[in-house]
Amino acid sequence: MQAEPVPIRRYLTSAVLALAALLFVLVLVRPLISSFADEPDDTALSVTTTASVTAGPVLVEVLLNQRHGLPGEVPDGDHARLVVAVAPDLGTGFSVVDAWSPVNDCPVALGPDRLVDCAGAAWTYAGIAIDPVNPNLVRFPAHAAAATVIADFTRTLNG
Repeated sequence: MQAEPVPIRRYLTSAVLALAALLFVLVLVRPLISSFADEPDDTALSVTTTASVTAGPVLVEVLLNQRHGLPGEVPDGDHARLVVAVAPDLGTGFSVVDAWSPVNDCPVALGPDRLVDCAGAAWTYAGIAIDPVNPNLVRFPAHAAAATVIADFTRTLNG
């Protein structure tokens, strides 16, 4: 006795039902699940990898989820872009500071041993003013996790 071949219609029906179930999940269920998720915020934003900072300070442009009115912040739709200086720090592991001069209202660049603005005002890589007359740069809490520098852009370490 020979086994009866399975009709192709059964395979086609199964494939169509599987495709319909997949479309149902993608179109209806996934957005429903996302609607219950918390809005992304800037309390634990990945800035850069720890490996990129071990050789020395770097400037990194970060896309913030919200606008915070920080010096040098550039609106980008509902978001904002901010350039920060990230450097190894003996006390806390890493320092993350706003790379915008509070003295001359211009970007801060990496110097050989300090951060320098367009008019020569200078800060340490941790954002401390070299000239005590000048204010410190805006500093953010930061830590390392899973080989990544994570910063909280919702609060600052400035007094």
